[in-house]
Amino acid sequence: MLRLLSLGTFLFLSYIPAVFACEGCKEPSSVTGASGVDGISAGFSWSVIFMLGAVGSVLGGLVWMVIRSCKQLSAEQEVASMRTE
Repeated sequence: MLRLLSLGTFLFLSYIPAVFACEGCKEPSSVTGASGVDGISAGFSWSVIFMLGAVGSVLGGLVWMVIRSCKQLSAEQEVASMRTE
């Protein structure tokens, strides 16, 4: 598990400069060979994935927090109902 986590972290960190760079800086068209269109489209793809991941992690954290709170309230209510009986 630790190896998988460190591999995922390494792969994520290797793409951080491409995610945070502007579109012109990611793949300039002055590079010899291709016009840079493939690099720009990949940059858009990674930025969209990054934005969806950020929104998904925030929403996932909120859902996890609500579920945890509901379970705690249910457990407290169960204990309180056992005391009154």
